[in-house]
Amino acid sequence: MLEKLDRTLQRVEWLSALVGAVAIFATMWIGVFEIILRKLFNNPLYGQLDAIEQTMVAYAILPVAYCYRKAGHIRVDILVGRLSGRRKWISEWLASCAALALVLALFPGVYHFFENAYSIGDSTIDTQWPTWPSKLTAVIGIAILVVRLVLDVWAYTRLVLNPAAERIAVPVSDHTIETE
Repeated sequence: MLEKLDRTLQRVEWLSALVGAVAIFATMWIGVFEIILRKLFNNPLYGQLDAIEQTMVAYAILPVAYCYRKAGHIRVDILVGRLSGRRKWISEWLASCAALALVLALFPGVYHFFENAYSIGDSTIDTQWPTWPSKLTAVIGIAILVVRLVLDVWAYTRLVLNPAAERIAVPVSDHTIETE
């Protein structure tokens, strides 16, 4: 069941990372067009800052769970890399539990920002675009990360109980060499 949930979540993480990649690509081109319009035609792109403000969360938060699964996040590999067996899995379990606790502590505030923006009709300054879609994007990105961390805690619990078990749902970098 863990493996099936991990595969399903990997698809969601990949899709959210793709949305983030498209958002950053679009943001880059918005910036390019704004510079061209401003420099060549003395006519800056209206709403450029509002568009960047709205898309920023898509490339800052949505890919986080994907990055975590690929072990692309900042890790203390110097210490954990020297551990093996049950000690390694206990340290990974503790780190995942701490990350999950932190993200769960942040989640109510992030949801409150979305709920508040939606209920009061918050909008950007120049274009008056509603801000709630970008704040909902943050809620979705953090929710995906919560699911990833729950699966990690489950996976590391399995490995703490049985260090020889198959590694399922454990973040592993594509370029990390495992030394066990």
